[in-house]
Amino acid sequence: MKLFEKPSPKLFQTAETSEFQNLPLALAVIIVGMFVIAIPTFYILRTKTKGVSVKAQLIALLKDEFSYIAALIAVILVGQGYYLADPAASIIVAAVIVFSGIYLFKDNVHCLVGRTPSKEFMEKIESTAKSVEGVLGVHDLRAEYVGPNVIHTGFHIEVAKNTPIEEADHIAEEVKEKISHETGCQHCVIHVDPAERST
Repeated sequence: MKLFEKPSPKLFQTAETSEFQNLPLALAVIIVGMFVIAIPTFYILRTKTKGVSVKAQLIALLKDEFSYIAALIAVILVGQGYYLADPAASIIVAAVIVFSGIYLFKDNVHCLVGRTPSKEFMEKIESTAKSVEGVLGVHDLRAEYVGPNVIHTGFHIEVAKNTPIEEADHIAEEVKEKISHETGCQHCVIHVDPAERST
């Protein structure tokens, strides 16, 4: 064969035939994969389980399911001679992966950067602490999100001077319990200081 001689059409026919001779097998593998992914997806949707890990798992399963659907359509179209369906499906799958990643990042970024709760929540923490008998003041209040709907809080309470350690500790525990009950904040660090004024 000369260097610039046009190849015989039989070469392309042979390549196409060998490339797509396992088309039924490819379709079967994709359909089985779709079925396997669908089982945990329907389970999560049916039980309506909540939580950040469950939500991330659900998005990952939906992403995989959509990728299988795109691959199934691409294989069918390529088998019929529409060869651009393969790269088009790859681009679509890549876009789905990117958008799902952006969605998960946007949904959890406040946990990563330690976003502060609302002003109303902070005021609720302070007023709840002050409502406990023996608390004369609250200062250095800090709070941040450490997870979805999980807030870490730390602050100082002031008690009367010369208050016994046991009593001061009891007051701090009472403050912690009341804040947990009133606001749902389970992670609370309380420091006890003597008040500048005494009762």
